[in-house]
Parts: sequence; structure tokens; C-alpha cells
Amino acid sequence: MPLLEAPRNGPKVSNGVLSGVSHSQSFGIDTESHSDDPNRRQRIVVVGLGMVAISFLEKLVKQDSERRKYDIVVIGEEPHVAYNRVGLSSFFEHRNIEDLYLNPKEWYGSFKDRSFDYHLNTRVTDIFPDRKTVKTSTGDTIAYVLLVLATGSDAVLPTHTPGYDANGVFVYRTISDLERLIEFASKHQGETATTVGGGLLGLEAAKAMTDLEDFGKVKLIDRNKWVLARQLEADAGTLVTRKIRELGLDVLHQKRVAKIKTDDNNNVTGIVFEDGEEIDCCCVCFRIGVRPRDELGTTAGIQCASRGGFVINESLQTSIPEIYAIGECASCANQTFGIIAPGIEMADVLAFNLTNPDKEPKSFRRPHLSTKLKLLGVDVASFGDFFADRDGPKFLPGRR
Repeated sequence: MPLLEAPRNGPKVSNGVLSGVSHSQSFGIDTESHSDDPNRRQRIVVVGLGMVAISFLEKLVKQDSERRKYDIVVIGEEPHVAYNRVGLSSFFEHRNIEDLYLNPKEWYGSFKDRSFDYHLNTRVTDIFPDRKTVKTSTGDTIAYVLLVLATGSDAVLPTHTPGYDANGVFVYRTISDLERLIEFASKHQGETATTVGGGLLGLEAAKAMTDLEDFGKVKLIDRNKWVLARQLEADAGTLVTRKIRELGLDVLHQKRVAKIKTDDNNNVTGIVFEDGEEIDCCCVCFRIGVRPRDELGTTAGIQCASRGGFVINESLQTSIPEIYAIGECASCANQTFGIIAPGIEMADVLAFNLTNPDKEPKSFRRPHLSTKLKLLGVDVASFGDFFADRDGPKFLPGRR
């Protein structure tokens, strides 16, 4: 079974993409975790290289710099190192992925004693908790003492909708998604595009498609009576909708996509709504939410929540104590968090606890959620519980 070794002269770079490691190279990673050897550094394997994962890694290496307790292996599925997903829409303006990198490429190769290894363009296919190993898409097996799952989430694509697989249907989640959208737009200049979803993610996609300046018109389709329905009440949501329309974006409220129309070559030609109305367009970009990536838990026997996500306790442990989960793939009290702040807090808690065994451990608590948004020339801020009207208040003030 192949074993991986870090490139001696740093990672190869081509067009801003780090090639990471090839199948033929060897990382010198054995299949023994050395958990019983007090003189060996313990290996932490991190699955995922997104914003939460890199926050955890930065904190871990900083707080572990003196004790040197851990060796780290990071496995990232994308061909890029960690980038700013929150600022993804700016990619349409500069088209340079390196402007979004959260750390320069050189950071990943700056650690001594080969204590930090990373794989790019590599997917973890299996976790074997009894052996404390993971298997990757390249056929490699890597042992761990502790495993941190930071697999994030996928953009939701409504596969039940006829036409969802047509040419011109997109989701908006990764750099690869944006590159495909840019290429498509360049071939359909002056035509009408649509984005589905009136939440934070939908407005971000609408702004990005407007910034492309290739489409003649961009329409935003929202199933609710006003945009940002999870963050804003009716008056504020209506005000934001009016501001967005003044900027030239066509907003269609209380519309649900029933079918995507296509031609004989399976190219998008329009949308049919559930109320029977139809519109013409050349593409549909769905930004209707995210789904936690917890599929690794199925075969590994890791407990997952009914709404998705690895079930965690206050220490970020899953149902298997040596396996932790942080970020959008983690479920706390049957809730996952589609914004970055809770994930960063999880990263902070876990890094502190792993590097400060003599101190009182930190606990992750369900956070108070707030959102700030500046898109399409509109500033919006919301605070409080998104689901208070549905679930009731979590806390009530005491009597005086």
C-alpha cells in the first residue's frame, strides 16, 4: 500500500494551483499511530482544508510550538490551499485565486522536522476507527492518534427538479464552481441568467453574477415574501428588496421552481414555476442552502444527526472519542451552522484543549448568531436566534 512523503523542495505550483503530492511520491507516513509511545509526537489527521480547518491548524501549531506534541497531516479535496470562501464573490473581479488564499503557499512548507504534511486534490474515502486509519482516493492509508473532521458542506442541488442536470445549471460553492460559471457566461453574453435563493447565499450569488457583466439581466428567484427571510422581519426585508431592485436586479418573490426547461441538446432555456408562470433564461444558479458533508460517518459508525452533521459534545468529540468534528459538518444540539463564526469558535476550543491538558478545558456552547452583509450596495445586520419564532425563546429574563 503506498505511503506518502512530502516534496523535498516544497510543493509544485502551476497557475496558482498547488499540485501537492503525486501518487508516486512517498510521505514517509507509516501505519503505526505511536499512541503508546510517550517519546513520539502524536499524529493528528485533519480531513478538510477550508476556513475552519485552517483556523484550527493555525491555532494548533502556534500553541504547540514549545511542547511539540503533535505531527499534523492535512487532507484537502480541492486543488487549492485554504482560501477565503466568505469573499468568494470578489473572485469575479480579480480572477486570481491567490488573492483569496488565507496563508501564502510558502506557509505550508515552512515547518521543521517534517511535522506538517498536506495533501491537495485528495479525498478521504474511508475511516477505520478500530485501526485508527483513513484511506484516501489515491489509495494511501494514513494512521492517526486523533482525527479531526472539517469536511464542511455541499451546496444543495434539488435533484428532484426536472432539468437539474441540464447544461447551464450551477451551484455556487467553490472556486471550481465559479470558474465554470465564468466560462459559461463568456459564451452567453447579453442573455438572461437566474439565481435561485433569497437568503445570504442567494444574494451573494446574485451579486457575483451581476459582477460578471456578461449577462444582459440577472433575476433573483425567492420562495419567500421578502429576501433574507431568516434574518429579517417583513418591514426590513421589504426595504432590502426595494434597495436591490433599485440597483437593477429583478427580484421574483413567492416563486418555486417546478421544472427547468431545456432544448434538444439539454441546454437551459427557461424555468417553469409551480404557479404555472414561465420565464426564459440561459442558466440557473442554485444557492438555496448547504448540506453537511457527513457521508464518512455512515461506514465508520460515527453518529450523525437527523438533520445532518456529525453529532458532537461540548468538547467537539463525536460518538467515537478519538474523532472530533468542527465547522459546518458538526451538529450541536441537532443544529449545524452555515456561517463561519461558530466554526472558528470550534477551532479555538479544540486547539486550546489539545495543547493545554493541564488547564481547565474550554467548552463549545451554542452561539448567539449575528449576521452582517454588504452586497449589492446594501448594508444589513441582524442579531438573535434565526428560529425564535419557530422554536420559542431559549432564555427568558427573570423577574425583578
